[in-house]
Amino acid sequence: MESFSWKDKDADGNKVVYEARHFGGWWQLTCTPKVGRAMKDEVEPEPAEFTEEIWQTLRELLWRKYQRRRVSWSLIEHIDDILAGKATNERRDQRKK
Repeated sequence: MESFSWKDKDADGNKVVYEARHFGGWWQLTCTPKVGRAMKDEVEPEPAEFTEEIWQTLRELLWRKYQRRRVSWSLIEHIDDILAGKATNERRDQRKK
């Protein structure tokens, strides 16, 4: 499992931390509010929905990591395919046959 996180603001202007995990050919996204160290253990991550803006942000993050040889090109290709509509982000064991 590979995990990537970044900070952003939600629709209300509050700071949040997104974490995208890639495992088994699909992506999961969680979101937590930005809190201090004292409250970090008390906050539970909540599942979040991917939007085109989040896909773009994740792709930019992975592109920067790819330039430093920290991730493989296949992850960026997969996101490009999702953005182009050539692929979907769904679990392989739950795909319709």
